[in-house]
Amino acid sequence: MDTHRAQWPLAAMARALEVSRQGYHAWKRREPSRRTMRHATVRLRLKRIFEQTNGSYGSPRMTRVLRKEGEIITHKTVERLMRAEGLHASRKRRYRPTTDSTRTLGPAPNLLQRAFNVPAIDRVWVSDFTELPCRNGKAYAVAIMDLCSRRILGITVSHNMQTRTLIHTLNQACHVRRSRPTEPIVFHSDQGSQYNADTFRTELAKRNFQQSMSGRGNCYDNAPMESFWARMKTELKHEMLFDDLRHARGCVYRWTHLFYNRQRLHSGINHLTPVQFEEELISQQRDQPTCL
Repeated sequence: MDTHRAQWPLAAMARALEVSRQGYHAWKRREPSRRTMRHATVRLRLKRIFEQTNGSYGSPRMTRVLRKEGEIITHKTVERLMRAEGLHASRKRRYRPTTDSTRTLGPAPNLLQRAFNVPAIDRVWVSDFTELPCRNGKAYAVAIMDLCSRRILGITVSHNMQTRTLIHTLNQACHVRRSRPTEPIVFHSDQGSQYNADTFRTELAKRNFQQSMSGRGNCYDNAPMESFWARMKTELKHEMLFDDLRHARGCVYRWTHLFYNRQRLHSGINHLTPVQFEEELISQQRDQPTCL
């Protein structure tokens, strides 16, 4: 009735809906309930979180963020309020392979065998290249992830997919992990020619890595990295047609190092950020009693 008062007489609407005009005026004078006011505040907070996360959070993650901020709220309520605000999490893009495995000779064995649940950091690192769309020239990204924490240890955006770019990213990752275990770390990737180059294999051997490769053309053997690229491209959807290489670097580095590693809740690691997950894991290991 209130919405259509400019179109229809109040008395006519009251007769059609079989309600009293006095009831309508009483409703207009009534103060909003505490529940309505609380939900209005929550809706503003949902919009803030949605903007801060580039529209990447659905109702489950939104619920967890609100609860961490001290809000007592159910998932169904968050889902309903998001729907009322028109907030919908962005969906992942369909996977498109970019690796040319026909140029790879003598691939390493698949040591990982899709065992993606790793109990400790620095047991398995995974890596992959992807292409980034640019208006001027080409851009590619290569990243290295710790499979336990899903933390990106190194990422490089370049105009090429050369082995030296991969080695530069490996140096980044090793710099983050200043001390590594004495046992070999499994380094898993696809069968791209960069990973099979003699210079890269030599670098892995010098740093005590054990190389592992997916089956030819099988993206599921390196699913965590494929999922990372898909999520990045989805959440950077407003900026994913980069002007040039410099623009691509800035956007990808900010999203990875500032948002993904340190702010974005990851469902695969107890809805913590990768950095938080590592800190908690290290703290738990430090608190465990040593056996004499």
